[in-house]
Amino acid sequence: MNPAREIAIFNNLTRKKEQLQPIEEGHIRMYACGTTPYDDNHIGHAMQAVFFDVIRNFLEYMGYRVTYVRNFTDVDDKIIARASMLGISPKALVDGMIAKNTQEMAQLSIRPASYEPRVSQTIPEIIAMVEELLARGAAYMTPGGEVYYRVRQKADYGKLSNRDPDDLRSGTRDIHQGDKEDPLDFALWKPDSTEDASWPSPWGQGRPGWHIECSAMAKKHLGPTFDIHGGGRDLMFPHHENEIAQSESANGVKFAQVWIHSGLLTVGNQKMSKSLGNTVTIEAFLQKWPAEVLRVAYLQNHYASNIDFSEKVFAECCQKLLYFYETMETLRTSAVGKIDLDIESYRTRFQAAMCEDFNTPQVMALLHQLARAVNQSPLSASSRAAALVLLQEIGSVLQVFQQEPAKFLYELKKKWIGDQGISETDILAQLEARKQARQERNWQQADAVRDALHTMGIGVQDTPTGTTWTVRMRHGDDPV
Repeated sequence: MNPAREIAIFNNLTRKKEQLQPIEEGHIRMYACGTTPYDDNHIGHAMQAVFFDVIRNFLEYMGYRVTYVRNFTDVDDKIIARASMLGISPKALVDGMIAKNTQEMAQLSIRPASYEPRVSQTIPEIIAMVEELLARGAAYMTPGGEVYYRVRQKADYGKLSNRDPDDLRSGTRDIHQGDKEDPLDFALWKPDSTEDASWPSPWGQGRPGWHIECSAMAKKHLGPTFDIHGGGRDLMFPHHENEIAQSESANGVKFAQVWIHSGLLTVGNQKMSKSLGNTVTIEAFLQKWPAEVLRVAYLQNHYASNIDFSEKVFAECCQKLLYFYETMETLRTSAVGKIDLDIESYRTRFQAAMCEDFNTPQVMALLHQLARAVNQSPLSASSRAAALVLLQEIGSVLQVFQQEPAKFLYELKKKWIGDQGISETDILAQLEARKQARQERNWQQADAVRDALHTMGIGVQDTPTGTTWTVRMRHGDDPV
């Protein structure tokens, strides 16, 4: 692909859509805030990871070299508290959680980032940045050994979240405010002596504040200014706002050119919460559904949209995935026809949709149009081959359609009927009875068998080469 093709992105910093213009020609440097590994990851964490994975995939598909950084915040109050509760060290907790996170990301076909730094591995760079802020008068130390950033010395503070500092309250994670000059100031370094979670510094034993971590990790791996910074919308303020302020104060240059924020996830129209009992971990999801179902559920929405999930949504997405895989199998096995389909026009439309702020809902609609055209027409050999290539090409960007169709269909159908308590032997027996009824021209009996299977959630497909069965996902409307 030609990296010169224009890609338009809605930039939350300028609040308008802009053409992507890399600082270095042909090279995109991108940072996305990762997780705080104190507990199992849930499908909200996976949502952001999937969207930025797809963005990175598409940029590479279009010919760009991408350096992608996704961090782990492995030093945090929640980590220290949970490690203490479990009677283990903070390092032991985060090592286990990161290992599990890495495994789950792989199961969701989320590729590793170019760099996946940890806060604990970036302490020298964090200390150096804090020292630079102190030297420039953008930060100050308190008698208690805390170091704070002076918010009001940054004239354009609030430019990302469009907030006036005079209307803001402090946005730090600190419970103890210390000897702040101004309630808006946020912590860069705070005293702490927790084993495995504190380090010596010019200001005494301690650990970083929340925001300084990402600034230091981004600079270490991408330089003082880079192309794209991403994360969830809930991080826009205070985290990303504070990243901009401290980075630009320390480095003297613009921090990130473009800011992208993914939407928020709810389940049954409620925020996921342990107290509500509606938190869906990645592990629990994968025990019930194929991983690609989750990707389809995300990608049928725009990355910036808020998304609500339920069992109904997952069942519908599983049905869509089944349809796409059945279409791919049809392209591989059905009889060759004579109709030519303009496959290249679909490729052009795919690229145009993704170049317009990574419009994955439009791509999903395009995939349905292509599948419908394939299934309605006896395509020529060349069009069948081209359609299959394009489905796999688009799938490589979205990271769906990654399995061998016949194997995926067999395993999915087998699992689904098993979960429903339906016997494949019984299905085949009823199909044989229907076949016999059709041979005897007993159409009423044949229809009755078909309807009985349909009631069970089994679809019947009559083809020139015989009758096959598929599943029709049944679901309730209750949340997960």
